[in-house]
Order: sequence, then structure tokens, then C-alpha cells
Amino acid sequence: MSLPPLATSADATAYGYTLPAADADALLARASARIRRAAGQPITASTSTVRLAEHDGVVTLPGPPVTAVASVVAVACDGTTSALSWWCWDGDQLTVPCGTGQVEVVYTHGYTVVPDGVVELTCSVAARFGAAPAGADGLLRSEQIDDYSRTFATEAIAAAGDLLPGERDALADALGTPQAWMTGGRR
Repeated sequence: MSLPPLATSADATAYGYTLPAADADALLARASARIRRAAGQPITASTSTVRLAEHDGVVTLPGPPVTAVASVVAVACDGTTSALSWWCWDGDQLTVPCGTGQVEVVYTHGYTVVPDGVVELTCSVAARFGAAPAGADGLLRSEQIDDYSRTFATEAIAAAGDLLPGERDALADALGTPQAWMTGGRR
């Protein structure tokens, strides 16, 4: 299943970006995919079922932000599940009885409304992708025809089709994401 773009053509216009009308949806989808990959965490709200180990009565749920926990059951070594006598989700951490071992959790995580910073970043990346000449993806550094020439920034060539270092910083700021959750290195 394909996730929806993180921004729309109307968002791009509202933020002052001009996308080629024929390619706008594809550019926004491509930018959204790159941003989701770089985030290393879900952005769009979704429900997941995971099996995780309990450590000292605490279960750390992946894919913040976690918005709700629907159910928690204990998982035996043979894979069968059984009800827990109690569990508690306080909005920050999931607590279960110590010694439970493994649990299966059904929970909702991600953003029901995409943060404005992510929407604006998606529009910016899509505009950059749309403005990049076809040769930039092939690592073209410069081109010249008669007295006309243009040169592409080394950073833009290195990140052709991916996020630039400043865009990664903007994503971390928009998500309030510790660097430990970001995928890929900073340059």
C-alpha cells in the first residue's frame, strides 16, 4: 500500500513554491518517500501490531509519536498469547508486570496531521527535484553551450534525488527527532 504524499500542490502554492503542473503529484510523492526514509520513523498515522520484550516492566514502543495503545497481551515461548492481569500506557511509556517476557502490542503511532515543518520541507524538496535538470541525476557537474554555461553545486549533485544536509536538519527540527532516530549520516 502506497502512503499519501506529505503535501499537496495547494500546499506548495501556499508556501510559495511552483511545481510543474504535469509532474506535481509525482514530485510530491518522490519528495515524501525521501523524507519518510530519512525520518526513520512513521510520519503518517498508522496502527501496528508488534511483539517486543519487556525490560524491568517497561516496553519501549517503536515509531514515535505513539498516540494510543489498544491492547497488550503476553506471548509465551510457543507463541500463544494470554491476557495480562494489568498494563498501563501513560502517554510516554508502556508498563507491564515484571517478568512478563514478551508482549504483543496493538498501537497507533505517527501524526494524524502532518507537522507544518514537514509539509513545507516536502514542498521545498519537490520544487528542488522539479528544478533539477535531467542531467543532474547523472551527476553532471556543469554544461556549456556557446556563451551560456551553468554549474551545479557539489552538494546538490551528491544528494541528487535525496535530502541535502540542511533538509535533514529541517526534518529533525520539524519532527523534534533526536539524531539517534534519523537514518543516514550527516555530512
